[in-house]
Amino acid sequence: MDTLYRHWIILRMIPTRRKIDTTEIWRRLETDNGITTTLRTIQRDLIMLETSGFPLECDGRKPSGWSWRKDAPHFDVPNMDPVTALTFKLTSQYLSRLLPHGVLSALDPYFTTADQRLKQTKESTLSRWPDKVRIISRNLTTLPPAISSELSEAAYTALLEERRFTAEYRTLNGKISKYNEVNPLGMAFVDGLTYLIASINHHTDPVLLLLHRFQSIELLEKPVTVPENFDLDEWVQELLTFPVGDTIRLKACFSHRDDIQRLRESPLVENQVIKELPNGRFDLTASVEDTLQLRWWLNGFGARVEVLAPKALRQEYVELAQRYSSLYLPKTT
Repeated sequence: MDTLYRHWIILRMIPTRRKIDTTEIWRRLETDNGITTTLRTIQRDLIMLETSGFPLECDGRKPSGWSWRKDAPHFDVPNMDPVTALTFKLTSQYLSRLLPHGVLSALDPYFTTADQRLKQTKESTLSRWPDKVRIISRNLTTLPPAISSELSEAAYTALLEERRFTAEYRTLNGKISKYNEVNPLGMAFVDGLTYLIASINHHTDPVLLLLHRFQSIELLEKPVTVPENFDLDEWVQELLTFPVGDTIRLKACFSHRDDIQRLRESPLVENQVIKELPNGRFDLTASVEDTLQLRWWLNGFGARVEVLAPKALRQEYVELAQRYSSLYLPKTT
């Protein structure tokens, strides 16, 4: 039983997307699990587990580095139950368009195990659930950029272990910038894009870095420094909502009853007020943040909405209508 337990602990230590050497396994067995053994015993254990059919692979170096094969299913005890398997199945179906490939690839072993588990319960109604539900988005989605699994793994490790790293980063204009120190503070996922929030070199103010633009990442043995009063939620909300100004009192007139019905069912904000007018139109007033997102939302209604207030926002739409007119109306000769 002692040997079986040691084998189980060793198997749980082995990663999928990087190598772990026998020295680290030996150290963690003793410090984390209170198991005292020898390096030679661990080497024999790993060879025995591999030859017994576990999908492990060794890099042949000294000390040897071990990992699960890329096609290996997730291994754990207890085994994945059908409800958990269904959850991973739905995740693989509906997150694939929202997250970059490098993010989802870390879950591939779980997806493989989930598929196998659901096949074992093919006669149950639970296994047929994915055929009965669909999640639809009204937003126009674009294909997420490709991200190297090695680079995404390095970025996640740096953030998790609170370590700085050096990097090469491609800017929007294609220039490669070299950063001697990147101080990672957080991560945000926005419409298929992964943003790393970090300070660079000697600067303390955080900036946004797109994960798919990193060309190289090398971890440093230097801890992260979190700026005083840094709040990730506040920082992300302030930057990624594309603020234009402060809170405004929006007043807009809608011409379609269906749009208003949807806004009654799913309000823009809690304080919105809708008033039906004698001409069949509807006035909506609400206190909202002045952001680009608000403009994108209004633009989605097209000619079915007229912005009445505030005056500055209405003037923006007056000018926008004029630009549309110059683009689409027939040119006079």
